[in-house]
Amino acid sequence: MSDVRVCYTVDDSGTTFQRPSALPDISARRVLLFGGTFDPPHVGHLAMAQLALEQTGVDEVWFLPSPSPPHKADIGDDTFSWRLKMVETLLDGRPGLRAVPLESFLPRPSYSVDTVRACQNWYTQTQFFFLLGTDSLAQLPTWHGAEELSQRIAFYVARRSGHPFAATLDAVQSVLSDVRATAIEMPLLDVSSTWIRERLEKRLDVFGLVPPLVLDVWNAGP
Repeated sequence: MSDVRVCYTVDDSGTTFQRPSALPDISARRVLLFGGTFDPPHVGHLAMAQLALEQTGVDEVWFLPSPSPPHKADIGDDTFSWRLKMVETLLDGRPGLRAVPLESFLPRPSYSVDTVRACQNWYTQTQFFFLLGTDSLAQLPTWHGAEELSQRIAFYVARRSGHPFAATLDAVQSVLSDVRATAIEMPLLDVSSTWIRERLEKRLDVFGLVPPLVLDVWNAGP
């Protein structure tokens, strides 16, 4: 993506740098962060965010597309604007759900701990939480900066098949004792963006899992 530049950073000493002007001014006091590649975003993402918004009492859920996720070398900045546009289209008109290009202003690769640090430094009047599935919670001890991340922020967790919440949390807390996590109730919608993307690339039906307007953005390409 040619129009994104890494121009702001937040260091681990707690030094606060000026928030990029492209990021929104907000009045929200409690915000839930929802990161991912969103390649493409789908109704599973939407359901997870909407149900979390309803159950957690936060003011907003922020979708944070990752420009260059460290665990997915085939996804990068060249598709960031496209993926962001798909998320914006998915969320259009839904109060409390917001697409925020915050990670485009962070060093590459951007890790979740960097994202949380930036949010807390750039929005000092807001309390942040982190949304993920139990499958991701199970992998949390392997994340870069996991100890700092677990000290900085509490998690809301959606159940995934094969990863019961209580057992998963116990296993994670045996490694990261500071982890604070609360389960949210939602149906098991184990929809994979990878599976959807593969079907779209083969021009196969995705059964309404990607709304028509989002499909229009997909079909237009990056």
